[in-house]
Amino acid sequence: MPNKSLTIMTLNAGRLLQQRTWGYLNGLVTGAEPAPDVLCLQDIPERDLPWLRRQWRHVAFAAMTNHLINGHRAVVGIAILSRYPMIYITRHTTWGNGKLKDLQGVNDKNERFPPTKETDDLIDTTEDRRAICVTVIKDNRKYNIATTHGYWVRGGATSDRQRESTRKLLEFLTREGNARDGLFLAADMNFGRGGEMYQMVTAGRHIAVGFSDKMPANIDNTLDPDHPFVKKGGKVVTDWFFAQNRHDRSFVLSDVRLRSDVSDHCALSATVEIEYGL
Repeated sequence: MPNKSLTIMTLNAGRLLQQRTWGYLNGLVTGAEPAPDVLCLQDIPERDLPWLRRQWRHVAFAAMTNHLINGHRAVVGIAILSRYPMIYITRHTTWGNGKLKDLQGVNDKNERFPPTKETDDLIDTTEDRRAICVTVIKDNRKYNIATTHGYWVRGGATSDRQRESTRKLLEFLTREGNARDGLFLAADMNFGRGGEMYQMVTAGRHIAVGFSDKMPANIDNTLDPDHPFVKKGGKVVTDWFFAQNRHDRSFVLSDVRLRSDVSDHCALSATVEIEYGL
């Protein structure tokens, strides 16, 4: 009988700068680790996509910037990878002009240096924020999936630039969701639970209908325990599952899990089903 669910994972791969990230993704590729049907990646070098295609044949990529990694330039962006066919692939720029640029404001160690507003402005003008939306077909069912890497702000302080980027993201996702009969978002949003950006997404500000928060309430942090913020005692949910449900169908999640020690973010995974006739 057809499997009426889809497994999905989202992970900020940190530009594959850490050996543990390489090791974990390689385990997914080789089958040593259970591989999801769909993998959403943020901060992934485009040059590494052929290696990942060994497990996920279908790939949609959107470039954010020509990053500086260990002294060499590498195009870095976001990607949706699927073991099943993908159709209706759309991409959208939520911050920037859509033209690939050499990233400025980082040193050879891939650090914002010096950590000042001027450095942040350099990065803002050379790194776009992108979103991807696709339709995955598994067992004759259509699953509409999106990912993005949300606008980053220093110290979590909301800015007008973050508001503008989030507004453009919501306009894009709403348009795509309306055209596709619902949408499931798996992404590093770069905002926490309950704040202004969270309210913008869930309350439907700037859009007709908000996105529902699909994260279990008991999850209060998605950063890796080794992350400097967590080491100082901080907790934040920055990696998210959101859904735009329709009047006659709804996304239902089960087996929501966090996997640590794979990057500076945890890998967030779940099983997604679509319920009809609601």
